[in-house]
Amino acid sequence: MTHGLDGLWPSTDPVRPGVKDAAPGALDRAAEERILDAADRLVRQIGIGRVSMAEVARGAKVARGTLYRYFESREVLLDALSQRAADRFFTDVAAAMDGLLLLSEQLGEFSKRIIQSIHPESEEPSGNRIALVRLLATQSVQALRRTARFLRPYIAAARERGEVRADLDLDDAGEWLARILLSFTIFQASISHEAGDPLAVGLFVRRYAISGLT
Repeated sequence: MTHGLDGLWPSTDPVRPGVKDAAPGALDRAAEERILDAADRLVRQIGIGRVSMAEVARGAKVARGTLYRYFESREVLLDALSQRAADRFFTDVAAAMDGLLLLSEQLGEFSKRIIQSIHPESEEPSGNRIALVRLLATQSVQALRRTARFLRPYIAAARERGEVRADLDLDDAGEWLARILLSFTIFQASISHEAGDPLAVGLFVRRYAISGLT
């Protein structure tokens, strides 16, 4: 099943404002990844507010001029780091969801993994927490749109299986579910379950998320 990544924020050869457009061969993807890896390490070590371009250049073992050839400002660099975190999150969660049959199970898995990503006390297999939090804070509309479009093929498959009603509007349902799932990144407390426990959140979503779609 196509998991919904196609046509969303590009994960290969993206055109990002402020990311330098150079002649073929002038910029090296491996060097760009090394810079982003260095920025990621620094964000975890000293916090996103204290990361400077000079420190990133030192961490990546490149000259500052080289760094600015790839990213023209600190904000552009942090945006690229957030986008990479989002790409990795959606790739990882798609692989997990594709192994599940029911939409309720798939949505539970999505919610479980987003809790793992944003809660420092939970497991963070892909280290996306800070970058994802920044993404949701600064690009909330894009995050909502991407999540809704990501979920659309899963909802369509559930409609074909009869798991949700036959006349369900896929776009409306995608936005509805995206809003529910992303709300866990805003309201990180609960009166009925442990909000920081990925398993508890996943089970909570499985019980109620698709009630409005049937």
